[in-house]
Amino acid sequence: MSDETASSNERRGSILFEQGRYPDAEGYFRRALAQDPNDPEALAKLALCELNQQRASAALETLRRAIGLTPEVAHLHALEAFIQVELGKPAEALKSAQAALELDPESDDAFAAQAAAYIHRHEWAKAEASARSALELNPENAVAANQLAHALRLQNRLHESRDQISYMLAQDPEDADTHVAAGWTALQRGERQAAEEHFLEALRLEPGHEAARAGLKEAFRAKSPFYRAYLNYCFFMQRFTEGRQWLVIIGLLVIVRVARAVLGPYGWIATGAYLLFVLWVHVARPVGNLQLLFDRVARHALDRREAIEGWVCGGGIVLGVPLIVMSIFTDFNLPLILGATCVLAAFPFAYTFTNVTWGRWLFGAIGGFVVTVGVADAIAEIIGEKPGEILGGLTALAILSVIVCTWICNIRAINIRR
Repeated sequence: MSDETASSNERRGSILFEQGRYPDAEGYFRRALAQDPNDPEALAKLALCELNQQRASAALETLRRAIGLTPEVAHLHALEAFIQVELGKPAEALKSAQAALELDPESDDAFAAQAAAYIHRHEWAKAEASARSALELNPENAVAANQLAHALRLQNRLHESRDQISYMLAQDPEDADTHVAAGWTALQRGERQAAEEHFLEALRLEPGHEAARAGLKEAFRAKSPFYRAYLNYCFFMQRFTEGRQWLVIIGLLVIVRVARAVLGPYGWIATGAYLLFVLWVHVARPVGNLQLLFDRVARHALDRREAIEGWVCGGGIVLGVPLIVMSIFTDFNLPLILGATCVLAAFPFAYTFTNVTWGRWLFGAIGGFVVTVGVADAIAEIIGEKPGEILGGLTALAILSVIVCTWICNIRAINIRR
């Protein structure tokens, strides 16, 4: 009787899971486990419920209980790899995927998990190869099919990606993940309206789809031609591994320095253009969020942290730049101090509010330090006191810390934004 009750609860949980009712499904899986605590399949399904509710750490702990009971089951190791990717640990994910393949060399789920890890590491060619291996074993593996489309897009093979997505939509036009992939491909092709339609369709099919919500916000922001330019830069940089991205950044800096040396006074034009480019790359997203806050429809797509980012960082740019310009045409230093503080603080704060790593505390502390020093400089200006040696040193340190921010923000370990 006890076993029958456990099986019944597990079946009900599975039905609810298929319907996307993860909290309800979790309740039934927990009831099944209360009857049979050593059921590895119930534990695996419970882990999936936790994963789909953004509780990846709890999911990993649950799944490892299942693996401890049946370490010879390949698909459990493949699921562990997917969870490790969600936790931002692609190296561990690759180990788990390899363990699954050693147990079952024909596991399409293991190859799909491997592809997910490679995508997280920006190794697009390897991700493509793993996804194709999964599809050779199981042409109906929707996860691998979407990974293939994703890997092709990130290699800028947009025609192939579009063909892959068209085939997937013909097979299953009600798949939310496929519409998300279609949306990103359309956005990269510059087809903003088509992208918006695909993201909205994905949200209609699965209202809680976070990737669709994120894509829709990018499509809304892309209404601005300035933000589209930033988005194109992001698509360009996504093609490279983290190491090659650093080479591109350093290469731009070298080009600017050579231009200054060769062109003499005119080299400062290249320097100014480079500084404007750097400014825009770092603050385009917060300014885009500020823009959405004034859109009667689009603002509802932003969450609380994105709204704060828009007001604080985007607002800092919108307020700070005019103050700096004003100072050029007046004899007052106060607008320059206030404007520079707003603009400089926007850099670290741009990587604070939507950052999901510990780096948000680092960038937040730098932003707070910049604001504190700026306020101290403003007070000194108001009361007519010249900044002393200590305040002058702190001001120089604040500027240096912002420059450092523009470099360390490229380290993924401390900067992963939602």
